[in-house]
Amino acid sequence: MPLGANAGYKLFNTGDVLTAAQVQNNLQNQSIMFFADAAARDADVDLTAALTEGMFCYLADVNQVQFYTGSAWVGLLGGDGALPTFTSPKEVNVTSGATAGSPATVNLDVVDSSVLIYTGTAVADWTLNVRGNSSTTLNSLMAVGEQLTVVFETPIGATAYEPVAGGFTIDGAVPSSIKYLGGSVPVGNTNSTDVYIYTIRKTAAATFTVIASQNKFA
Repeated sequence: MPLGANAGYKLFNTGDVLTAAQVQNNLQNQSIMFFADAAARDADVDLTAALTEGMFCYLADVNQVQFYTGSAWVGLLGGDGALPTFTSPKEVNVTSGATAGSPATVNLDVVDSSVLIYTGTAVADWTLNVRGNSSTTLNSLMAVGEQLTVVFETPIGATAYEPVAGGFTIDGAVPSSIKYLGGSVPVGNTNSTDVYIYTIRKTAAATFTVIASQNKFA
């Protein structure tokens, strides 16, 4: 709770005279203030003049509750301004599907799992798209500085199908930086199972660096 006179819980009794200090410290300072974003909050001159340790606010652009430590605003749950780390209800999603289309689009929904295994042999090149799910972006689930590793596994037959050029996307967009083990984009292998591993790091809003590799199992 905010520090200062009458801060903390106040039990009001019938007939009490409500003072300006009580309204300020016991009601105003302890409410959740709503702002469109951090810039709007920091531009509020009345708030700036009255900043007190323990104040709370809600930022609509990042859907986050923050509190004031006395020197900075930080995230309520993360303690460092970060969103809470999400976890998938299960690690692996095995499907009888196969890559198909011209090219195929394979959605890996991290809300469901971080490992997607196709048991059907690939019949087309593909683009792997990592997202939260059909209605949730990965960007909305990750805070800046967080990292997530996803895996896509698919059998390959006599034709060496593989990701198309630019065939890895996050929320439908090619990440700002993607680097491959060995320095080159991997190619498909015949009569094997190819496993692709992508480590995704969020470096800014909707900005990701990806470290990728492919392994052949036969």
